Amino acid sequence: MMKTNRLINESSLYLRQHAHNPVDWYPWGDEVLERARREKRLIFLSIGYSSCHWCHVMERESFEDPETARLLNTHFINIKVDREERPDVDAVYMEALQMMTGRGGWPLNIWLTPEQVPIFAGTYFPPQDYHGRPSFTTVIRRLADAFRQYPEKVQQQAAEMRKALNSDIYDRLKPAALSGLQLDRAFQAHAQNYDPIHGGFSEAPKFPMAMSIGFLLRYGHKPGKPESAPDPAPTRTRSDTSASPPSPSDPATSEAHQMALHSLEKMICGGIYDQAGGGFHRYSTDGEWLVPHFEKMLYDNALLIPVMAEAAQLTGTPLFRDAVEETIGFLNREMRHQNGAYYTALDADTDGVEGKFYTFSFRELEELLEPDLFRLAADRFGLTPGGNWEGVNILHRAAGIGELAADRGSSTESIHRKLEKIKEAIRNYRNKRTRPGLDDKIITSWNALMLIALCHSSRSLGRSDDDAVRLGDFLTRHALSGDTLYRIIDNHGTAKQPGFLDDYALLTDGFTRLFEITGDPARLELAVQLTERMLDLFFDRDKNAFRYSARGQAPLVSETRDVFDNAMPGGNSAAIAALYRAGHLAGRPEWIRTAVTAMEPLSEIAAEHATAFGYLLQTMHRHIHPGNEIVIVCPPESTPETDPVAKKMAAIWREYYDPSSYLVTIAGNTSFKGTAFEALYGDKQARNGQTTAYICRDFECRAPVHSPEMFREKIVSSR
Repeated sequence: MMKTNRLINESSLYLRQHAHNPVDWYPWGDEVLERARREKRLIFLSIGYSSCHWCHVMERESFEDPETARLLNTHFINIKVDREERPDVDAVYMEALQMMTGRGGWPLNIWLTPEQVPIFAGTYFPPQDYHGRPSFTTVIRRLADAFRQYPEKVQQQAAEMRKALNSDIYDRLKPAALSGLQLDRAFQAHAQNYDPIHGGFSEAPKFPMAMSIGFLLRYGHKPGKPESAPDPAPTRTRSDTSASPPSPSDPATSEAHQMALHSLEKMICGGIYDQAGGGFHRYSTDGEWLVPHFEKMLYDNALLIPVMAEAAQLTGTPLFRDAVEETIGFLNREMRHQNGAYYTALDADTDGVEGKFYTFSFRELEELLEPDLFRLAADRFGLTPGGNWEGVNILHRAAGIGELAADRGSSTESIHRKLEKIKEAIRNYRNKRTRPGLDDKIITSWNALMLIALCHSSRSLGRSDDDAVRLGDFLTRHALSGDTLYRIIDNHGTAKQPGFLDDYALLTDGFTRLFEITGDPARLELAVQLTERMLDLFFDRDKNAFRYSARGQAPLVSETRDVFDNAMPGGNSAAIAALYRAGHLAGRPEWIRTAVTAMEPLSEIAAEHATAFGYLLQTMHRHIHPGNEIVIVCPPESTPETDPVAKKMAAIWREYYDPSSYLVTIAGNTSFKGTAFEALYGDKQARNGQTTAYICRDFECRAPVHSPEMFREKIVSSR
């Protein structure tokens, strides 16, 4: 029987992947940290995640090697951490890595003093010395020698690093009142980084940056000049390679929409998007969105769904709505728990080869498809005998449906049907291959992002709310227990690890959105409870800032603020957004004031370094350009799904891109009596037995309206 280490009993897939290493691994915890202090030994800490390609490479080359393991076991106490389970630990030591090397990434390999202070760090280390880069074993020996021969020097270096890690960014920030000029500067910062040819906001590697796209969509919206979307897709000619935004009169706003929509279009048409199965890979290794890093993360897709839904609402272009449906379809098909929650990630590798599941030779697709369908697939997806990456083909949209139809003298709908048949055949074919590894843990904050995405697409596009309600029910049952919100839920429904700031903030946001689409006061009550708990556990009133870890959690070598929006919204940005939204929907203006006060210290740095604050900038925009609070109440025995007038009013609202407004739809038999929201919603009734809409601003409402025509008039005049 193969020997195992302590990681065999962990719930994390990433930790269990290392359970058969000859390295004497420990999970992070009091036991191992106390041992290091007691024995006065250096700690080797290795942080990664299950779908990390270079984590797998380093495991094969080093952690599975008996001699390397012997050196590690002899000289260090060895700890493995799943960054997705312990983002607090990852954040502290990622900051140290960036201080030491100027860059970040995973695997994060870092050596600590017995007191957990970092002294040396890196990412991937090769198994042999290579072009001046030391091998992993060379680094091990040098650090062991240094700790043995020069302990005073090591401790001095550690003291300097501890001081650097414990500096608080808020001590260097200068609060400033929120202003439109800050948004203008943030737009200019995005414009300077924008790639006008391929879209996106960097050179290779290119990340989707959904939060920046969300800001640009909002910045491009000019309040007071409503932008009506074109006719819905069924009455338009289908074309999925051209997404023309509306053209507001102000040149800057027109440019903002162009940047956002062009970037989305290029991503959807590129290899970063799974053309056969839907959904996005992690990032593009090139500047043209062709060659992805093939892992698929829940949070990337959850962040992209709302901006694609907004782009569909803004333009009426099928490209964006189809991508929303395909992405949600992929997640429901391949990454959903049977009870409605979503798993963490799909691996980039299959059988040790990156991208093997998603790439195809010219010949295998030629043999798979009928001749006419293969010719169409070759033109559509740019298939060539030599391939476009390492001898195989990464599918991308080399031609649009309109172009393919014109070349064949066919209708666009006929081409669309044939392409759907091709994609289904390719999916069925590749499903016979070894599938990428699935990390089946359920992370609260990531699922909360998905809840936000499902609610957003339901509200913006009129999709069914069934998926959102099901997910919200799962999180209510499994993530919440008394006053505690848990971060991790395993595949058996067992919760572990008390939540961090982003878990509380994003789930609060998700429940307020679920209240918007269902009108169920129980959803809003959950949001209020989470908000109150979030403020109690995480808010630092002296700094008007949030800490990432809750009061009372075991302290680390430094405290994390989680200020920047990176792959996911920063904890501060997420908390501010949730607080601002809950303040409006729950009638708590003091929460709105707190959110604004928390934005002010970050407003100038957000304007200056805009691509690192995309989520925060969206809330800043909402405050500077506020929208309406709209409540539609159905008559007795009716629901928003069955009442034709309520459905028509919601459809009218969707015709106008309106990112700053809230829209709550309430079933006729819903009662707010006896709830904390009675004063805010109790008087909003279906008057005279008719569907009634209330259009409010800052908790003051206009006269209610009953007809869709009057609703349209009031919506337009109040923008």
